[in-house]
Amino acid sequence: MANATVEGWLEKLSSIEFTKVVFPIIAVAVVVFSVMSGRSGFVEVKPGEVAVVYNTIGLGVFGDDHRVVTDQGTLTYMPYFQRVELLEIDPQVMVMTGKGNPADPNMVNQLTVRANDGSNFFFERMELHYQIMPGLADVVISENGRGDAYKEKALAVHSREILRNEFGRYSFLEVAKPSTYGKATALAKKSLNERLNPLGIMVTQIITPKPRFQQKVENAIEARQNAEQEVQVQEENRKRLQAQSRRKVQDVEQAKNAEYQGLIARLEGESRAAENRAIATRREADKYAIDKTAECTAYRDEKVTLAAANAEAYRKKAEGLAAKIKAVGARGSDVLNLEIAKHVFPQLKKITASPYAKPTTPVDIRHLQRGK
Repeated sequence: MANATVEGWLEKLSSIEFTKVVFPIIAVAVVVFSVMSGRSGFVEVKPGEVAVVYNTIGLGVFGDDHRVVTDQGTLTYMPYFQRVELLEIDPQVMVMTGKGNPADPNMVNQLTVRANDGSNFFFERMELHYQIMPGLADVVISENGRGDAYKEKALAVHSREILRNEFGRYSFLEVAKPSTYGKATALAKKSLNERLNPLGIMVTQIITPKPRFQQKVENAIEARQNAEQEVQVQEENRKRLQAQSRRKVQDVEQAKNAEYQGLIARLEGESRAAENRAIATRREADKYAIDKTAECTAYRDEKVTLAAANAEAYRKKAEGLAAKIKAVGARGSDVLNLEIAKHVFPQLKKITASPYAKPTTPVDIRHLQRGK
């Protein structure tokens, strides 16, 4: 009661025009009284906390209207003239599940979203990991009020709005895909930080479960997912069969290519062998031609030499016969008759003849001439 009376009295004094003169004297007196009476203020700033010290009256005496204290330890302040607000800066988790817990500002109602096709879906348990930005603790208090007011006025309201906007862009079939609600979660985190960072709050992570629908919608989604999975299975089977087909074709091509290469190599070997045989045959033919040419040349030279020798011998023999004939001729006709008798008459013994008889009938010479 006494404290309330003193505070009221000081507020009245602060409105008087001469406060600038009188107030410092009164403030010093109050400080001295508080110290002497042992009523000076002490606050313990624990690890994971940040303090904001506000000057309630006497602005200009204690400096700025408030200051942020991030250092841990004991913090001293002046009662009546100052007040201290503590905020938790350790990471916290706001859970959206069920009907929430009114006694716990970090437990709020589950998130329900209307899809762009008009259907509704919800998340059984969504977690928002967040923390206060220490240097902006005064902004958190000035924008939302003391204590945990920022959780209800800023975090819960903005997060629910932005999450509904981001997830509500899709139809129920699209949002049922993990890739879709994963993308929506990332965009929601970015949008939340763009809105909450200026208010001194930072969202570090959003854990989004699989969205839930009405039972008939769940059944339809499950049936569709099963059909899509079956399509994917068949697609994988098709790709596997195509891969097997390509491997078999490749194996056949490799086998045929190896066979083709072997055939080419064999044909090239046979071609080289044939060329070698042809070269050997040409060499043998050339050798045979050379040998035969040499042999024929030698034979021809031999015959030419022999012919020349025979010609010379026959010439000399002819000359001898001519001389002999000339000598015989010189001896007279007796010698010639003797020679004829010696050489011709012996040949006459070998000749046989029959008597000639004249034809008994005349011969038609014209007929004989036409018959010729």
